[in-house]
Amino acid sequence: SHLSQGAGPHLPNSRLLPPVQAAAQPLSAMPSKLRCSHLLIKTCNSRNPVSRRTNQSTADVTEEAALKELEVIRQSLNADNFAEFASKRSDCGSFKNGGDLGEFGPGEMMQEFWDGTAALQVGQISGPVKTDSGIHLILRTM
Repeated sequence: SHLSQGAGPHLPNSRLLPPVQAAAQPLSAMPSKLRCSHLLIKTCNSRNPVSRRTNQSTADVTEEAALKELEVIRQSLNADNFAEFASKRSDCGSFKNGGDLGEFGPGEMMQEFWDGTAALQVGQISGPVKTDSGIHLILRTM
């Protein structure tokens, strides 16, 4: 037969990136600007444990509870409904904009957040990413 392996269009094997650990990329491949939306759950370990949405303390929210809640949210989350979920649940002031943080360059966000965003394709949503602010789900938009 003349059919060879690999003939025709094929999708690259998709692989799940571990949360937080971004693929090491040469600096030349790094974008100078990213844009994303995020949904933040603040916890007892957040450097400012007060929700910007409710003005309530998050001192009684464990990281374990935040992770469990984010796992549940993540199952229903997609690029189209991300803003709706962020506006109803995110503890960041960006909840007013559906979680949109606008554009940012290297060094403007915490490194874990930059790495978590840079590891995504545009339109892709991260697993939980932990920073000093709390635990985030990130939707890369640019």
